[in-house]
Amino acid sequence: MLSAADDIFAPVTVPERTAVEAVGVADLLCAETATLVQAWKKWRGWSALAPYRAWAEARLGAEIAHASMARVLGGGQDYEFEFIGDAHVRAYGVDHTGRRVSDISRLSPRFGRQLKASYDLVRISAHPHAFQGTIGVEHAGAGFVWFETAYLPIGDHGSVDYVLNAAVYRLREERP
Repeated sequence: MLSAADDIFAPVTVPERTAVEAVGVADLLCAETATLVQAWKKWRGWSALAPYRAWAEARLGAEIAHASMARVLGGGQDYEFEFIGDAHVRAYGVDHTGRRVSDISRLSPRFGRQLKASYDLVRISAHPHAFQGTIGVEHAGAGFVWFETAYLPIGDHGSVDYVLNAAVYRLREERP
């Protein structure tokens, strides 16, 4: 299994075209994403959803950098970022803690729609979903060229109230 630290800052070739594919959570390549998925599985036990309390009390160590947590607002009308780990901040160049997906949509409509669709998929299905992809030359301003991400439902009483995102990014270039 790969570790983000193995080559996250290695020189990279930017792919010709952006491509994203759905993968099973069992097919994750990076230790950081897989570790967060395993923690989520432990928290939920035999339930479909992990309780928020488990996340709030978790001791995730270095993997916390690869986590973000978004709270469901208005039954899915929007999502508010409660926590953004350092790996996400390095990849996007900004900490969105306290902001909403609708705020991101105003800045980047296409990305905002994709992000909301990912959160909606997990909220509606109440199942985890994972993706891997490359970011091509058409998005030259992106801070990363490859990513692996898992969206994990969190909630109590059968309702998805939060979505935990575990992600690893292969950065385009080293950032301070």
